[in-house]
Amino acid sequence: MPTLPEDLQRLFNAMNDADTAAEELSALLSDEEFFWRPDGATRWSVALCLDHLAVANDLYVDAMRGGLEAAKQRGWRRQGPAKAGFLGGKFAASLEPPVKRRTSAPGKIKPQATRSRAEIMAAYRAAHDKVRALLVDAADVDVNRATFQNPFIGFVRMKVSSAFHIIAAHDRRHLWQAQQVVAARRAHSGA
Repeated sequence: MPTLPEDLQRLFNAMNDADTAAEELSALLSDEEFFWRPDGATRWSVALCLDHLAVANDLYVDAMRGGLEAAKQRGWRRQGPAKAGFLGGKFAASLEPPVKRRTSAPGKIKPQATRSRAEIMAAYRAAHDKVRALLVDAADVDVNRATFQNPFIGFVRMKVSSAFHIIAAHDRRHLWQAQQVVAARRAHSGA
């Protein structure tokens, strides 16, 4: 593992922390509990939270990679720490737990109850591996200048630095949500 600048190392560590949190949470649950939905129909299960993160992170990384590669081709070398832009920072902050406002996931990343537990956990880890690889690739690039087309709002360009912060906050949001599902399940079953 190459040495990363401190700001990127914190983001790298956030992916590691999210992996650990998801693994620990999953290990506590039976398959039934992993897929259990608090209201039986519309609220998300732990499985759906983790599946959503896997799909969202994959989509973001695929889009970010193009912006990072374009910045490399232009010779945009690192000028300082990766900072979320004004709007990106506001959006990342709005994702932080505890969740204050529920929103609907865009259709592209709406989780589906079609994968097995093993497939969801493998996809979750693989998506984080891609984020970590992108952070390593970004170590000497000006990620505050590099931009990419937002995968959800096509006419909006985002800073790669903002997206790194959004991914970390988004993970924390849905891991918190998954913990709330586990608490609701325990309350439901009287455990």
